[in-house]
Amino acid sequence: MENSRGGMTDQDFLALFEKAAKELKVQESYQFARELEQFRSDAVLGYRTAGSEAEKRAGEYIFEKMQQIGLQTTRHPVVLDGWEFRGAFLEYETESGHTAVRLGGYQTQLSVKDLKTELVDAGKGTKKDFDKIDVRGKIALIRINQRDEWWINYPAYQAHLAGAVAVIAVQDKGYGEVDAKALNAQDICGLPDAPAFSMSKADMNEILSHMKKGKIAINFTAESVISPQTTTYNIVGTIPGKTSQMIALSAHYDSYFHGFEDDNCGVSMMLSIAKSILLSGYQPMKTLVFIAFASEEWGKIDSRYDWSAGAYAEMTQGQNDWRGKMIADINLELPAIAHGKKHYIRSVFEYKHFLRDFLKDPKGVDEYYPEGVDVVCPVQTWSDDFSMSINGIPSVVNEFASGSFMETHYHSQFDDDTSYDERIYAFHHRLYLRLALAFDRCVLPPMDYSTRIKRLMRSLRAPHTETEEAEAFFNAAEQAIEIGEELYEKIRIVNNAKIPEERESVASAVLLDAFKYCEDKFVSLDWYEKSIFPHENAQKNIEYMQKALDALAEKDGETAKSAIIEVDDNSYAEAFDRQVTSYFTSKALTDTNTWGSGRLTGHNDLFELLGSVMKKGKAENPDFSFEKDVLRTKIEVERKNLGYILEAETARLYILIHKLQSAMMVVEALER
Repeated sequence: MENSRGGMTDQDFLALFEKAAKELKVQESYQFARELEQFRSDAVLGYRTAGSEAEKRAGEYIFEKMQQIGLQTTRHPVVLDGWEFRGAFLEYETESGHTAVRLGGYQTQLSVKDLKTELVDAGKGTKKDFDKIDVRGKIALIRINQRDEWWINYPAYQAHLAGAVAVIAVQDKGYGEVDAKALNAQDICGLPDAPAFSMSKADMNEILSHMKKGKIAINFTAESVISPQTTTYNIVGTIPGKTSQMIALSAHYDSYFHGFEDDNCGVSMMLSIAKSILLSGYQPMKTLVFIAFASEEWGKIDSRYDWSAGAYAEMTQGQNDWRGKMIADINLELPAIAHGKKHYIRSVFEYKHFLRDFLKDPKGVDEYYPEGVDVVCPVQTWSDDFSMSINGIPSVVNEFASGSFMETHYHSQFDDDTSYDERIYAFHHRLYLRLALAFDRCVLPPMDYSTRIKRLMRSLRAPHTETEEAEAFFNAAEQAIEIGEELYEKIRIVNNAKIPEERESVASAVLLDAFKYCEDKFVSLDWYEKSIFPHENAQKNIEYMQKALDALAEKDGETAKSAIIEVDDNSYAEAFDRQVTSYFTSKALTDTNTWGSGRLTGHNDLFELLGSVMKKGKAENPDFSFEKDVLRTKIEVERKNLGYILEAETARLYILIHKLQSAMMVVEALER
């Protein structure tokens, strides 16, 4: 007997999918991705940034395209901070003649023309580097590895405090490794009045060869303009469904440089899927919503959490009625290239079970991904799916951050169609079209809450499991897992048997309310913007502070230092001064109106301790008595903090149990 879901057999579903898939036009998708490159602020480098005229013109182009396809299309205004980068140049004279160097930009404020100043080699841009040189009124040239060392905001602010006009950063591994001529751009996460620009390795090496012979006088020109609280637009198209439930596909249309992979191809693939559904005549049960988000790359002044601004504003400025109705957002990022031998869908925990079933037979996967396909959880802060999820829209995204592209081409002028893989792009068109239709086939959101709670339990490690708080936590978690598993089986029964009606939308809203509660209460961030459970940061801090304490007992200052810098954001204390580190720590703890607001669980300030360990560690027989006392106190305080967090998580689990019990009653009523 054939399986049935939502009153439709698997065979019928596949027939409808294949009918829509035949309408996919991958070459048209590619062409539209290329067309989006015409909208740029810098005539050569590109840059279609938050709130810029280029972004607004691209939004209008997408709006018109949605209308041509046949979508019901609207503009959703969002207010955020804008940035217009129209180019930057450094010019200098040598015995060989005149040289002009084109620079990339960061989201900072500086408009100058033919500024005559000096370029100074500032090493890595640390406090020690700036203590050795005079950069007042000059421009500092620094090397950074943002992937493995520190972000651009720290040396940029250090340079600002030293009196530099600006810093010019050269990527020393981490990003832009594809070519010595690669420029790079990332979100600044810092002050707009600490200007920063980027230079290629090739240009740096040429300049350094001349600087060895003496000072380099330069002419500097830049037009980088920050516009607080400007209005831009998320572009939204819909295919009406038969119920009030919704499914979204999304991609962002702002970009750095050409933005071919990131994220022109995401936008064009989304529109291709929409067009194929319309041309096939498919009648969705749920309203299908296609969202072109503005300002994903940046959009918030002086914030540690300054990206995904367009999606966050969409969900917090009140221009939609999606919450409680939208059962999924399928976010599309860099989909025209394989990011490894295995393809992953990154998902909220609750959809892992459903997606694993969905991926059992993705046609043609062996040809494109020799190691198969799988699901990884949870969604992370790297793109708009996180902003959607924490605001109650369960989200998935094609995993894009684990491949080499991020270290080579990402956010450089080499993000162009030379990376394009038509076979992979076609495969992703089919896969995510089928996923959208699979969600539409579900009467209820196919949410397994036990997945999150199982991971929550596993994340608490020994010896932290041997306390009264941990015992109560585990008891509550086990109850939540049991009812979560039972609820998921009830949802599966409904999804396998019934045709959607409006009363199913009520049950869907109850399930989505429980999901929003999970996102509110069980999603925290570490100090490097990774999504974690609330107790995980305190647990990690205790473990590393204990390692440091043990090392000091052995008079091993180097090992202690290596452990201390793993605690919260104390890694920056090794390289930058107190004013710099305190500023960014404070911003992270007090930031408002961002997706990261309030998601840190405390802070251990080990700045002086680290300095003392590093200083004393140089002695032959160091006395670390004071430092050990400090660490013992810090560990005890953090243990109490961990206990409080576990007590809070336990209380939240019981509230979740109540919500799941209520959802169970609503879902059971649908079976009758």
